Amino acid sequence: MSKSIPFKKLAMYSLTTATIAVVSQGAFAHTRFETSIQLEGVKTHNYVNIGHGCPPADKRNPTMGTSVIFPNAATYVPVIVKNDGTGKKLATDSPLELFSPLAGLGVMIRQGGPWDNAQYKADSVGNLDGFWAGGKAYDQTISTPINVAFASTAVTIPVASCARSVTFVAQIADYCSIGATSSLASDEEVLYWSAIPDYVGRPYGSPTAKPAVTGAHPAPAVPAGSAYSKYDGYQDAAHTVTGDGWSSPATYTVVRNLVTNPLPAGCATNTFSSSNPGAIPLALNTPYVKYDSGYTKGFDIYVYPSAAQINAESPVWSGTQQNGTPIWK
Repeated sequence: MSKSIPFKKLAMYSLTTATIAVVSQGAFAHTRFETSIQLEGVKTHNYVNIGHGCPPADKRNPTMGTSVIFPNAATYVPVIVKNDGTGKKLATDSPLELFSPLAGLGVMIRQGGPWDNAQYKADSVGNLDGFWAGGKAYDQTISTPINVAFASTAVTIPVASCARSVTFVAQIADYCSIGATSSLASDEEVLYWSAIPDYVGRPYGSPTAKPAVTGAHPAPAVPAGSAYSKYDGYQDAAHTVTGDGWSSPATYTVVRNLVTNPLPAGCATNTFSSSNPGAIPLALNTPYVKYDSGYTKGFDIYVYPSAAQINAESPVWSGTQQNGTPIWK
């Protein structure tokens, strides 16, 4: 079970800032997963790597914690996007036709780590959708990432499917203040690495005009289109200028194992190329996945958590099912 803490006790941690040196496989400019691609059917000991604190860039605010949500297709209706090389388009396939399991994709590992205070995030029937961890504020001005351990669940692709890969898009919030209401926060208080569905005709906005930069903020962009969730992430309190992590989420790609699970004979040849590689780059050669010519058939799938799931599970509670003591909401 988790070590639950009262709101006041967590708030006291913000008064103490620690400088840390955390071992990682590499440098991370943003919040990403250490292992971001894996063959199907393999469970991975993974990490959320938090690359830096909140703005301003010249003097980052210390990171106090993180909240991580993976898409749930069991009790929510995720947005599923398909790409065969002709562009990302909204899919009509059932999740059951594309991947398994439908939930429980990332489970926190409770052994050590930068924060003692943590809890799972679960849906109404107990599926583990993610986790939060936090408390002490960490100064990352010496460019050291914070690593939070979790297990990436072994995901399989159905035999009859023509999916050559499935990419799960996570919603992550790195918070530097628990005093601000999360849905009203600016980048200086909470950095959202937001899972905003991206496909042809994108209805949830795209960065357009770039007004003059003032102060230490990076070049801002004004989104055109409607918001996806209450937690898209903006630089300003009025939520008119896209934030550092706006539509820049951490992803985990599961690649079909063509040896044990070859693509069906009837799968169409895709139009991916070196300039348009999709989720499986032609030069892919990692410790986990190597490119195979068989990937010239089939399509890539992208799974985004629904706005309803993000809105329900982004706040931090002492209980697992958005219950108990509210710590950050």
